[in-house]
Amino acid sequence: MDNNKNETLSILQLSILIYVFLTGSAVVVGIGGEAKQDAWIAIGISTIIGMLLFRFYLWLLESSNQKSFFSLLEASFGKWLGKSVIFLYILYFFYIASRVLRDFGELLVTTIYRSTPIEIVIILLILTVAYILIKGIEVLGRTAEIFIPYTMFFIAFTGLGVLISGEFHLMNLEPVLGDGMKPIINTIFPNLIGFPFGELIVVLLLLSKLTFKKKLNKTSLWVVVIGGLTLVYVSIIQIGVLGVSIRDRASFPLLTAAREISLLNFIERVDLIIVFTVMFGIIVKVSLFFYGGLIGMEHIFNIPYRKLVFPFSMQIAFYSILISPNMAEHIDEGLVVVPYYLHMPLQIGIPCLLGIVLITKKRLQK
Repeated sequence: MDNNKNETLSILQLSILIYVFLTGSAVVVGIGGEAKQDAWIAIGISTIIGMLLFRFYLWLLESSNQKSFFSLLEASFGKWLGKSVIFLYILYFFYIASRVLRDFGELLVTTIYRSTPIEIVIILLILTVAYILIKGIEVLGRTAEIFIPYTMFFIAFTGLGVLISGEFHLMNLEPVLGDGMKPIINTIFPNLIGFPFGELIVVLLLLSKLTFKKKLNKTSLWVVVIGGLTLVYVSIIQIGVLGVSIRDRASFPLLTAAREISLLNFIERVDLIIVFTVMFGIIVKVSLFFYGGLIGMEHIFNIPYRKLVFPFSMQIAFYSILISPNMAEHIDEGLVVVPYYLHMPLQIGIPCLLGIVLITKKRLQK
């Protein structure tokens, strides 16, 4: 099989990857919990901001006529400074891949494989990701095409299941804006902007693989909106079933809510369906971040990224174990350290600086 032929994506495949990327780990750990019963409002507002942010990312490539985000960095900042910034993004992408990998490992050993060491789960998952990337990014896109109908059906079924089972309580969503807008704003900035919408910056590395770009802007922005609305839907399910103290009651809110489904004393334990949905989303998200880091290594060292897949996959698996001693610290790090010291500088700071450089260059040329 010629792997070089597997480096193209259709606009449909890219759209599915964006959707799964947005909903993947966000469904696992839940988002917006700091806004309590208004979490769904915070996610809705963040969706609009995330759509504008992704449009800004697309504008950066359009204005610079560069095919890749990494080539844009080098063209804007110069050879040496540009490569230094690229190296920062490589570390960032590998680090986020490790965090997402740890999310899924914790989910499995907490809910299903209670007697299985987390190291085994993580190694098996990273080997799956490595195999996909060895075969090419198109294989990931085709895999996403196959599984996306099941994912969307299972998420929809979970909401209907808790509603029919009588476990959904609308009063948990009240009072709307009971604490005003301040908790919502504090939740949006920087947590919800950085995760998951700002993480779409890695998708810029896939745009050079597209076979047809005519409807890229319109299609991709609609996908971001649909992904955001899915997260709003999931948030409403979680709050309606678990109440406002989601973090205190469950590390994995949607999974806990799904366990409450009981239809006709026959359809039960649908939490296993959620695990399948989450596994698919995690594989896509880890693959894209891992791919982004590998492409950065290829850009700097001129080594085909496929030769780097297995060595770096083992490093990501190893670091995902060392990243934190337990799930509580892992979540706290993701809510406090990562948004301020990683997401904001690399998702907002450097892209804004790129925008200033591009505008300045255009004015000087005129």
